[in-house]
Amino acid sequence: MGKAFLVILLVAVAAFFVYKQTHRPLSDEELAVKAVEESFAMAEAKFMGNAAGGLASGLDSAEQAAVDVQKVRRELTRLRQTLTEEKAVARAEAIAAKIDEFCRKNDIK
Repeated sequence: MGKAFLVILLVAVAAFFVYKQTHRPLSDEELAVKAVEESFAMAEAKFMGNAAGGLASGLDSAEQAAVDVQKVRRELTRLRQTLTEEKAVARAEAIAAKIDEFCRKNDIK
């Protein structure tokens, strides 16, 4: 029983050190990009919800949702000009592509 406990303890300690080496907290730039990504997710959900609601939700709501998507796109464009870290730049590019595709599919300019 003592040997099994010792082996489990060693495995747990090794797993902890591997986790600490591979898991790094997000930098300020990555957090800023993540915030824009979350804003886009909310705007996208709002747009899709209004599109699914049809006339019941009204045209103003659909237009506001499109404006929100455009606002997020402009915010991301400004943010991309200030990014210096590779991870943040890559994540911002991926989000920009996602936003561009969404806008193209939904005729948002």
